Amino acid sequence: MDTYLHTFIAVACIAAAFYIGMFFSKQNLIENIVSHLLDSLEKDGFIRTAIDKDGDKTIIPISEIELNIYQERIQNDKSI
Repeated sequence: MDTYLHTFIAVACIAAAFYIGMFFSKQNLIENIVSHLLDSLEKDGFIRTAIDKDGDKTIIPISEIELNIYQERIQNDKSI
């Protein structure tokens, strides 16, 4: 093995490791950004979430929220 081939293999391995690291760090970065955005929206009251059976957060549709509010108002009116 001459020096040029050895240098090429070493540089290729270093470059591959660099790009693999960049790929995995971007995925982690995107997950962190989305998680922070959803947490901020929930904290400020723009969305509502619930924990599903798998332990993941799911966004509650606005139709379910409106239906619950409507049913609560009907129950409150009947109890008065």
